[in-house]
Amino acid sequence: MKKILALVMALSAISVYAGSPYVDANVGVMTNNSDLALNLDAGYMFNKYLGLEGGYTGSNNYSLFDGVAKGVLPLGIVDLYGKIGMGFSTWSGSSTNTGLLYGVGVAFPIAPMFKLHIEDYAVSGNGNPNFLMFGGQFTF
Repeated sequence: MKKILALVMALSAISVYAGSPYVDANVGVMTNNSDLALNLDAGYMFNKYLGLEGGYTGSNNYSLFDGVAKGVLPLGIVDLYGKIGMGFSTWSGSSTNTGLLYGVGVAFPIAPMFKLHIEDYAVSGNGNPNFLMFGGQFTF
């Protein structure tokens, strides 16, 4: 038990030192039916390569709540990233379904605490919706 507690404390100390919370907002299109889609995410980067993110995406007849792991490859002028996790989605009037969420994106650092990005992500099952989004990320 002491080893587990020591490991948790060490990881917490590392994440407090190197980590950063962020929020992002996106606007785009659900490519399956060309509906306008809006997205809001909140996340935490443990270091510059790995983070966790949760969010909501909504369109005219569809809503999605998700939780993902986010891997980032910082290349200086751009950051390439990928997401993988779970999505809980509902079409209007139907039951909630669970599926695999996966996606990729490119972020362009504009200022030390702000990035613009474009991303494409999809959710398996429940009509296999796909989203192409553009937005900004603010890091605290």
